[in-house]
Amino acid sequence: MSIRSSLALSILLFYVLPLSAQDVQFSCGVDRTEVPLGQRFQVTYTLSGGSLKQYKDFRAPDLNRHFMTLAGPSTSQQMQIINGRVSTKISWTYVLQPRNTGTYTVPAARITYDGTMMTSNTVSIKVTSAVPGSGSQQQKNEEEPDVDLGDNLYVQAIPNRTDVFVGEPITVTYKLFSRVAFQLENPIKLPRMKGFWSEDVEAPTQLRPRIEVHKGRQYETYMLRKVIYFPTQSGELSIDPLEIGAVVRVRKRRRSGDDAFDRFFSDPFMDSFDNVRKTLATRKIDVNVRPLPEEGKPQGFSGVVGFYEMRASLDRNELKANETATLSITLTGKGNIRLLDEPTVIFPSGMDSYSPTINEDARPEGGTLVGSKSFEYLLVPRFAGKVTIPPVTFSYFDPAKASYVKLESEAFSLDISEGDERRTADAMTRTSIDYLAMDVRGIRDEEPQLQRGVTHGVHPVTMLLSYLIPAIALALALLWKRRYDQLRGDVAGMRRRRATRVAEKRLSASRKFLDAGKIDAYYQEIAHALWGYVQDKLGMPTSIMTIDSVIEHLQAANLDTELIERMRQGLDAVEYARFSPTRSSTEEMRSLYARTEEVIILTEQAMRERT
Repeated sequence: MSIRSSLALSILLFYVLPLSAQDVQFSCGVDRTEVPLGQRFQVTYTLSGGSLKQYKDFRAPDLNRHFMTLAGPSTSQQMQIINGRVSTKISWTYVLQPRNTGTYTVPAARITYDGTMMTSNTVSIKVTSAVPGSGSQQQKNEEEPDVDLGDNLYVQAIPNRTDVFVGEPITVTYKLFSRVAFQLENPIKLPRMKGFWSEDVEAPTQLRPRIEVHKGRQYETYMLRKVIYFPTQSGELSIDPLEIGAVVRVRKRRRSGDDAFDRFFSDPFMDSFDNVRKTLATRKIDVNVRPLPEEGKPQGFSGVVGFYEMRASLDRNELKANETATLSITLTGKGNIRLLDEPTVIFPSGMDSYSPTINEDARPEGGTLVGSKSFEYLLVPRFAGKVTIPPVTFSYFDPAKASYVKLESEAFSLDISEGDERRTADAMTRTSIDYLAMDVRGIRDEEPQLQRGVTHGVHPVTMLLSYLIPAIALALALLWKRRYDQLRGDVAGMRRRRATRVAEKRLSASRKFLDAGKIDAYYQEIAHALWGYVQDKLGMPTSIMTIDSVIEHLQAANLDTELIERMRQGLDAVEYARFSPTRSSTEEMRSLYARTEEVIILTEQAMRERT
């Protein structure tokens, strides 16, 4: 080896070996561990040490469980070379605000470095009560000048109506009006869904300005969000304000005390500017929700509001016993299609039916949801004969006509013949009878050997059992048949018994959507899994399905307080994740799946212990 090669190798080892000796660390830190309610604090996840060229897949935790994410993540990177050692630091910073007082934990983040998954530490935050005269307002006054924007920058919630029936949709457009330069931050507070079921119509990721004249002044307007709200209860309700943060660029005021002097020297090239953070909020929307009229309400009405058409069909009218047929029911129209319950179907005795396969196709259009929802029932007749499925009925309230509409299909007749095994047995019986009717006996050439037979009498116990066993079997069969008919007629009971099975199917479907990257379908399916389980298990009608009503029913069932709170957090998390304008990471979505599955399992165990 030449001297030049040896020198090059020595220099390389001098720089490389120290790098490999350095330990790579991944940590979580906060700017303070005690925060008054209403103030902000920073959380920073830092990866430090070495050249850090082999890191990837930073996974932030769910920070919105106990805090509100106001900004972030903002990423920064620093590199230093000291005595030939390269030290690199990469950080991800979030600005958070606590939701309530108490002691909470900032969860750990994850990152992959050199093929190894690293997990940061957690930090405990104590949230105290807001201090009058200090707190967030004092911090705001110290850090930011008090600027009155007037009508130059504001957000507005524009509803298409404020007087509706229960279940009648309300479309609210959230729009920003601007006459100044600004930059939006993440939403600070989303409207709470108290008394409403909401569906996002439009939530653009890139804001596009439009020039509009409003109240005689020209503005640049931005459509922030469009939401359909379906009220689920009557009374004087309100849609909470939407709050959003904005950074506005304003000119600094001169402090000469002479307005004429200030105006003379107000040169845009000489003036300096401040970036001022402002919180913009819409006004609360008051909504008068009228109850559905009692006059003309059909029996068994489930609270469906909108306009619908129904198609019902049977794929076959002739079949054999133990074969299958499919009854398909499709509801098409406009309204809250996602909350449509199964139509009323009464199956005759002697016919088994299974939980329907449900397919849904709904999309926002014209201020409501339009599309269809289909239910496919698998039927298995057990006995031969002619049976009739009564007409399928479905009722809804039409708000345009302010009246109820009842849809009814035709009755379905089935001609059920014997199955293959029964028909084969009958054919053998007829052959035997025909053969005996011929009265022909074979001629024996040899003389038969006759023996005296011995006749044994039947034991009395055997004779008694021969009468009792059929009678007992018949009684048991009648009791089973009565119980079977009761279970089939108890629709609410059937839903309670199959609630867990239906939830498992929906959770499985949501997991497949998540693995396939279909995020919207994942959120819809996991919401249907949790809300559908609660509705079926508690026997609650669709018209009163709110978080508050669910909590009241769970409390009435005397469930554990901690479990009830976990259910509330689960419902909140599902709703927040579903309607948040920002998408969570894959790790957060998997965490949401695990939390939803866990609360369903715990609730099911608790409900079984109570019965």
